[in-house]
Parts: sequence; structure tokens; C-alpha cells
Amino acid sequence: MMKTIIKYLFAFLLPIFAVRAEIVVITNIDNPVTVMTKTEIQSIFMGRKRAFANGLKAVAFDFSKEREPFYSLLTHRSIQQIDAYWARIIFSGQGMPPVKLPSAQLILSAVQKNQGAIAYINRRSIGDSRVRVLLSLE
Repeated sequence: MMKTIIKYLFAFLLPIFAVRAEIVVITNIDNPVTVMTKTEIQSIFMGRKRAFANGLKAVAFDFSKEREPFYSLLTHRSIQQIDAYWARIIFSGQGMPPVKLPSAQLILSAVQKNQGAIAYINRRSIGDSRVRVLLSLE
């Protein structure tokens, strides 16, 4: 009985004390943009802007695994609201959402190969990859 209580207590308290992973917005190391505001990043990922402030065309990538926490931190909206937003934009022919990639390796590879790439990833996944961090979201 005591083991069961401890097991349920642990399962309940673990998420409360778990350290939340730091999500960072990254770009290609050769992109002249070195820092961006949350509003600028939101404009690109929500399709309102298609270029960086310097005029370089932005190519946004969604990381499937980090998508929900990223949009929650960036927009304070649920992933269902984000999906509904993009459904309206696509239906009206006004744009397409960022390309979804399923792994950190593919995100890093896409960003390293494209000067205009912008994506997000868990900071721990960057390792020694040659990418530039534009903003940290916590």
C-alpha cells in the first residue's frame, strides 16, 4: 500500500519539479542577422513576414517534437489554435506553414544548408553544430 502511494505521489510531483527544456530559435551561421525579437520570430513562423529584417528570404522549419511547447511559448496559443490558424491561411491561399521535420538532426542539417533557414530546437540538441542562436524561449 505504501509503495503504491509513493509511486502515485512521485508520478504527480515529477512534472511539477521537472526542468523544462530550453527551446532556442536558430539560423544559419552565415546569416547576417544575429538576434531577433520574439515578435519578429512570431511574424515569420505565423507567415506574416517572409524575410528577415535585412531582406534575406526566411525559410522556416517546424520541429515536430518541439512544436507544441514552441508555439505555446511564442504565441501563448494551443497547438490546436495554431493548426486552425494555418488551415484558414492555406484555404485562403495566403501562405503555407513552416516545413515540419521529424528529428533534431534534420533540423540542424536544414539550417546548416540554407542561409535563410530559421528553426527551433532544444538547446541541448545543438551540440557542436554550426548554427547561430537568435533567441532563447523558456
